[in-house]
Amino acid sequence: MHRRTFLRHSGALTIGGCATALAGAAPAVLTARRTPARGQAAAAPLVFRPVMVQKGRGPHIGQPAYATDLHGDAFHSNLALSDAGIGVSNANGVRRFAVNVRWNVEGFGFLCLAADNGGEGYELLESGNPRLLNLNYELARSRAARNRQRAGQLTTGGWSPSRDVRAYLALSDEYLDDAARAQADEHRCGELAQKALLYALWAGEWLELERAAFDIGRQMPRSGFFFGCDARAYVQMDTDIFTERFSELFNFATINHYLIGTNLDFEPAAGRKQFALRDVIVNDLRGRGTTIEGRPLVWFHHWVTPEWMRQLSYPQLLTYVERHVREVVRHYDERVQVWEIANEMHDWANELRLNPDQIIEVTKLACEVARDTNPRVLRLINNCCVFGEYVHQRKWTELDATYPQRTPHQFMRQLIDAGVPFDITGVQMYFPTRDLADSILLIDRFAELGRPVHITETGASSGPSPNSVKLDTLPLPTTPYAWHRPWDEELQAEWAEGIYTLAYSRPAVQAISWYDFVDPHGYIKNGGLLRSPAGDRKPVFERIGRLRSAWGLPQPPAQRHTAG
Repeated sequence: MHRRTFLRHSGALTIGGCATALAGAAPAVLTARRTPARGQAAAAPLVFRPVMVQKGRGPHIGQPAYATDLHGDAFHSNLALSDAGIGVSNANGVRRFAVNVRWNVEGFGFLCLAADNGGEGYELLESGNPRLLNLNYELARSRAARNRQRAGQLTTGGWSPSRDVRAYLALSDEYLDDAARAQADEHRCGELAQKALLYALWAGEWLELERAAFDIGRQMPRSGFFFGCDARAYVQMDTDIFTERFSELFNFATINHYLIGTNLDFEPAAGRKQFALRDVIVNDLRGRGTTIEGRPLVWFHHWVTPEWMRQLSYPQLLTYVERHVREVVRHYDERVQVWEIANEMHDWANELRLNPDQIIEVTKLACEVARDTNPRVLRLINNCCVFGEYVHQRKWTELDATYPQRTPHQFMRQLIDAGVPFDITGVQMYFPTRDLADSILLIDRFAELGRPVHITETGASSGPSPNSVKLDTLPLPTTPYAWHRPWDEELQAEWAEGIYTLAYSRPAVQAISWYDFVDPHGYIKNGGLLRSPAGDRKPVFERIGRLRSAWGLPQPPAQRHTAG
């Protein structure tokens, strides 16, 4: 399963899509493990039973369904979604855990949500009959408890939630209290808990956004903040239109160096690197004052791993990595100020089947060689699938994982502990089928590692267009909407405003880059900032520009040059 398929199965690239959800209003049917997971004997099952109170067309529950520890790191367990609900009887040695599942909250979205026993976590009993819990109630109780905690943490420095947010927090708590009193009536409890969850989700997002806007208003404009985008549209549209549009928004550009897998293969044959066109793009954008990031120096995804690399022994691979990094970094010298050293190496893109220690060794070698070749270059480690659902699936993209896997956060911590000399933590944040509150809390957790954070890739779809429906590349949705309402151009802009506002408000976040620039060439279908290579701007393009102006930021260097 490659990353696009994984994200599609987890709902991140579809309009309310759910690959393994059930039709109508019943839960998805998956086959549970017949044997305990390694590391723990089976215990008394814990079953979270959904109460289907939704009125519209389903599915209303689906994948991803998985367990996390109380830090939020996913782990493999025998948790499974079945007709009975979400069942788990083996937490693989993790004493207290949370369950995560995609659940439809009509009026907000069909999102992945966590139940964590109000922050305390669930614990399996050694024996006994199955324990039955009301999923609706557990989801609502957990989100309401987190909202109360966040409201207390954020109400400082002269800020307090608005009247609207306070009202929604109160409504959530009131409905939750009613649900608690109605627990003897499973359906009534589920109905009331679902209302509590609806208000809790809106309140949680507004809490984060209001506080972020308050913090932005108090800080000086961050003139050194990077607004970026992938620059492959340089060859996907007229160059003059590209440079004009690109320079309206961005002071930062990423230039891809995928060995194979595109019409711009960088090293399809061993030792024959294709610099010429990339030199043109780098020189053109640098001449307009744009800061350049090169990416990636090491990426072992099957999309980009040539056959000649698959034939290398591990010692030969180390020799290649050292030679490759040195040659590429030296070639660009000061023209490229940031290098993405390793991409998706956290036990996800592992086509070469490296073990965990080898992955760290390769990453460390690449960082050390880049530093030795150009001590001034900033070294970035990029992470995808940042909520770590793949750990539950035991997958290296399409391969079955044969070694224990790490979440991106665990991987970054291990790199620090191993003394890997990197400068920047890269976080991909495509619409993750999570709400904005979940998204920024995870970004904050990466920031706690102590390195500056770049949101290296972010994006969301603008929904079906007449052309995508005609060509069946992105048809009209048939499942519940993922976030707030069905995706359209205005909703894409609203989501972008939310994630950009939250990111810009965090001092640790120093850059955010949208992927991609122009439809129909985006990684996410209809996820571009421009409708077509003709250069027609979408609302999301205009929204990012208005944010820059509202935050008092200077025009990008190329725009200042043009205006002068």
